[in-house]
Amino acid sequence: MPAESYIYEDGDEEAELEFLRESLEQMDNLTDKTTQLLKVFDIRLKNLGRIIAPIYKSTQKLTRLYDNIEATMGTLDDILLFFNVAKDEAATIHAGPDESELLPYLDSINRLKDASDALRQLDLESAAQSRKEIHELLRIGLGNLSQLFNQWLKQHSGGIDPAAYVNASEIPTFPTDTLKLLSMLATYLNLVNDEVSYDLRLTKTYATIRTRHLQKSLAQFSEMCSMYVRGNSLEPLPNQHGYDVASRNSLAEIRFCTIRNENWYEPSTSPFAQYTINIVKLFQAERDLVRHIMPTVISDETFFATTERPFEAYIAIGEKIMAFFFSSPMYEVLHALDVYGYLLETESVMAALLAPNKNQSANMAKMAGRLQAHLTKSFVALTVLLRSPFKEDTMPKQTGGVNELVSNTLTFLSYVIGYKDLLVSLFLSMGDGHWNQGVSQQSPHVSHHASDPSDGLSIFQHYLRDVIDALSFTIDQGGKHMKRPALQFVFLINNHSYLARALRDTMYAGDDESQSVGLGDLVGRSALLRIESQIERSRKGYIATWKALMSSFPASSLAPAEKLSMFNQGLDDMMRVQRSYDLFDADVRAMLISDATDAIVPDYEMFLRQNPDKSPEFARAMKYTPRDLQRRIKGMLDD
Repeated sequence: MPAESYIYEDGDEEAELEFLRESLEQMDNLTDKTTQLLKVFDIRLKNLGRIIAPIYKSTQKLTRLYDNIEATMGTLDDILLFFNVAKDEAATIHAGPDESELLPYLDSINRLKDASDALRQLDLESAAQSRKEIHELLRIGLGNLSQLFNQWLKQHSGGIDPAAYVNASEIPTFPTDTLKLLSMLATYLNLVNDEVSYDLRLTKTYATIRTRHLQKSLAQFSEMCSMYVRGNSLEPLPNQHGYDVASRNSLAEIRFCTIRNENWYEPSTSPFAQYTINIVKLFQAERDLVRHIMPTVISDETFFATTERPFEAYIAIGEKIMAFFFSSPMYEVLHALDVYGYLLETESVMAALLAPNKNQSANMAKMAGRLQAHLTKSFVALTVLLRSPFKEDTMPKQTGGVNELVSNTLTFLSYVIGYKDLLVSLFLSMGDGHWNQGVSQQSPHVSHHASDPSDGLSIFQHYLRDVIDALSFTIDQGGKHMKRPALQFVFLINNHSYLARALRDTMYAGDDESQSVGLGDLVGRSALLRIESQIERSRKGYIATWKALMSSFPASSLAPAEKLSMFNQGLDDMMRVQRSYDLFDADVRAMLISDATDAIVPDYEMFLRQNPDKSPEFARAMKYTPRDLQRRIKGMLDD
């Protein structure tokens, strides 16, 4: 390349560089001036901020003051409205609530309550006057609501028959809609009552109405119990010598020993048992109703207030029933047993219902405890009575019939075993042989011990065996009071046969799977065998009394006609006596006829064969042929 060209290019570059240098210097100058200008603006802005700050703070205060004034004006407007609430709501309050539309009335009361709360904050005479008017309207309004609550509650509180329902859940109370309204009203009244401090006595209102309902529902059972006690209380027997009218226990014993009871208590028929069942059902239903209607905070208090008087009436009737049991004959023990069973079944339920009220809940347990003590004494008293049965007022009749004490005791035992499950636990708690305390263990009518002293059933069987043995002893003692030898043996045979039949006919074990265990099963066959052996001994004695009619036959000093005359006289006397016997058991009658026939007919026939006397004296003395004698004996027990 030529040299001129290089020189030219260098010159252009220098010119450009110079231009750039000048441009940069101008920009530096411009930047310095801009910086100075910004500094001036910054200073001026800071000065302006210091000038504006006090003005801004004053503006904020003015804004808050305006807001406060505006709020105060709004509050004053509201307060002024509260002064008019009494006037605005008076007509609604005085008119009372509409049963079909309750909410408007509740809203009216709420507005009165809000006004009362607001005016309470003002220390003004006019506010106090308005509050007084509002409080009067609140009193009227809440009173109207309370009356409505009372009215709705009464609609279905006229009493029912609880026996018509199987359990508490079936007992009718209130329609669902009414129940909801009552619940809403009770909740509202309780809440408002607390806030405005009015004494509405909501619990008392409910308790008063529902207490009457419970009393009406239970009145029939209370009356049934009273009628039962009046109808079955003992009155002095006629011609009871040496009887102290005040001694009802003595009279009860006399009744059991001398009057055959025909009206035995049937299970589950006790009026007090029915009372117990139905009061528990009613209380369960009432507890559920209280919980549906009343607020939780007062539901327990309301339930206890409602049930207090009905339960006290129940306990009072229970005391009368207890007193009746304590002075009644032995057969009322069956009634007491039934009641005791029902008390045990319901005691825990009632205790749970009345748990917070310990005094009330303990009353039923106390009654059951007293009844248990009475039952224990009664079972012991029976064995004591059987071991010393016959006193001046309890002597057996001179008829040879089944003694009333024997009959009553066996019937009593047949009913008692129906409560076997209940008695097993009772006898286990009393212990084996408790009924024999103070009695010699060598006594013939005391067995030694139960097969298993730790088993309630074994103890109960031991007791039954001792009662049967004591009853056999009673029969033996009764025989000793008979005034004629033949009558003594008839009494023994008749009563022991009655006892044996009672055991034999109640030995069901193995005969039928559906058949319950009977008295004979519980006592055992050994007791039956002992009684049957006693019957055989008595039959031998009875036969001996017949053979005594022929005691003159062997006499060598008497003529055959004289012997026959003596026999005839003795036979006629014997026949006359036999007709007075009370013998209703066909088997016993057949047994006595057979024994009498076997005792004298063969010997009579032999006497006639050995004395073929044809003298007129013998012919006149010959009153009976052997066939006539058999017919006479066969009909000797007929009326």
